[in-house]
Amino acid sequence: MGILAIHGGKPTRSNPIYYGHQYIDETDCNAVREVLLGDYLTTGPKVDELEKRLCELTGARFAVAISNGTAALHAACYAAGIGAGDEVITTPITFAASANCVLYCGGKPVFVDVELETYNILLEAVEASITPRTKAVIAVDFTGQAAKYDELRNICERNNLILIGDAAHSIGTKYNGICIGNVADMTTFSFHPVKTVTSGEGGAVLTNDEKL
Repeated sequence: MGILAIHGGKPTRSNPIYYGHQYIDETDCNAVREVLLGDYLTTGPKVDELEKRLCELTGARFAVAISNGTAALHAACYAAGIGAGDEVITTPITFAASANCVLYCGGKPVFVDVELETYNILLEAVEASITPRTKAVIAVDFTGQAAKYDELRNICERNNLILIGDAAHSIGTKYNGICIGNVADMTTFSFHPVKTVTSGEGGAVLTNDEKL
C-alpha cells in the first residue's frame, strides 16, 4: 500500500466530492430577485404561497413553514406535547435532529433497530419498546424510502401514540399511492441544500389535524 494522501501521498482524486450540490436555474434566481426587490424579506406572501403549494402537492390539509428541518421536528414534538419523562421511539440511523428534537422538549429518545433491506425503523422493535411512558414514534424515511406507515399507524393507534414522519429526504415520495406529508399525524420536510428540494435552508410541518 502506498502512502496515504493525509501523510503526503498522492490523492486518489484531483477534484473534490462535495457534501451537496444544488441545481439552480434562472427561474430560481428571478424568484429570489423578486423577493429582494419587494416589500417583504420575511414573513411575506411567499410563505403563504409555499404552504399552499405543499398542501396541493401532498394533499395534507395544513402546512406550516419553519426555519429548517431540525426546527420542524422540534415543532412537531412540541405540538405532540412531548415533555419531561416522555419517551419517543425512533431510529439511530439518521441525522441527529430526529432524536435531538425529543431532547429539546425534555423527553427521552428510545432508539430501536432498523430493517436490513431499507434501514427504516423495524416494526417489531417499535412494538417491543413501548412502555407506559411512550408518547410518540418518529419514523425516518431513510434515503427517501417511505417507512411502513400503515403498520406504524396501526401500532400507534392501538397504543394511543402520535406518529411523526421525518420526511427530510422524501418530499415527492408516495406510500401506497398517497403522498408523503399526508400519511402520518405530522410530517416534517427539510429544504437544506442536500435535500430533494432546497431553498438554501428551511423546513415545514404538515398535518391533517387542525389542533396540531
